[in-house]
Amino acid sequence: MRVALSVGVDEVRVEEVPDPVAGPGEVVCRVLACGVCVSDVSAGWVAPKLPVVLWHELVGEVEQVGDGVDGVAAGDRVVIHHHAPCGECRRCRRGHETLCESFRSTALDPGGFAERVRVPAELAGELLVLAGLDTERATFVEPLACVLRALDRAGLSPGDSLLVVGAGTSGLLAIAAAHTRAVDVVWVREPRPERLERALGLGAERHGNELVDVAIACTRARDAVADAAAAVAPGGALCLYAPPAAGTPLDLDALALYQGEIDVCASYSAGPADMRAALALIAGGAVDPAAFVTHRVPLEQTGAALELQRTGEALKALVLP
Repeated sequence: MRVALSVGVDEVRVEEVPDPVAGPGEVVCRVLACGVCVSDVSAGWVAPKLPVVLWHELVGEVEQVGDGVDGVAAGDRVVIHHHAPCGECRRCRRGHETLCESFRSTALDPGGFAERVRVPAELAGELLVLAGLDTERATFVEPLACVLRALDRAGLSPGDSLLVVGAGTSGLLAIAAAHTRAVDVVWVREPRPERLERALGLGAERHGNELVDVAIACTRARDAVADAAAAVAPGGALCLYAPPAAGTPLDLDALALYQGEIDVCASYSAGPADMRAALALIAGGAVDPAAFVTHRVPLEQTGAALELQRTGEALKALVLP
């Protein structure tokens, strides 16, 4: 089969590798589509993994089912999650399942920018059958799941006000998801006019100087994160959603955080319950991300898709093997 192998931060080669085979408890899926995530074009995230087949917003069709696998059959279209927590360790018990050692050690073989993937036994139980949901919308289950977890970690509740800073895919999903939680108002900050218009079209309001209960920074820009923090009302929460570059200091007013009892949290990835919740929202039509897809490319053009995401020309690019 063919894979798009990242051999450099901005260098991709399409290569032939042996087809994966499903062992006991395992599943092999033909990849139908894989979204490009901002993390896929983050030098600090990608460089330590090279060479690597990047991966993780993928939908596939089950081709092989190993002995002992229940719940899926050949021909099923499925959302494929990339990690699985143990559910029993101290981190899992404290609600930090994405920091679980098992979560970090489990992975797909090789990754979503490939014609096929092998889903190991630890992950086979996380496959979510799509029923009637179309493939492109289903690629947003994982990114929406990450957003839902971030909103939970920030404590967003009905009647709250929310500020979303950065209206890329994650910011737009946060706006849409917040409206399903009966919030009072969603504000947005976004410098790109076309992305701001998308956010306003989802029911967000352009932010001025209003104080908010929760602010989520969907950008790594230091000044934008500082703006998000400054907008949080006393007793509110700031969620750091976009991964900053290693060693990046934040321009936050420590005294203001202290005097205002501002909770500062971060949110990384998503767990199994988040994935199921995200699928339910998209399948039920409460969140419809179809219009967020701006570019679709074949596997041979994976490098181009990554560049489109890196420059921001693409809101969401999909690789269609």
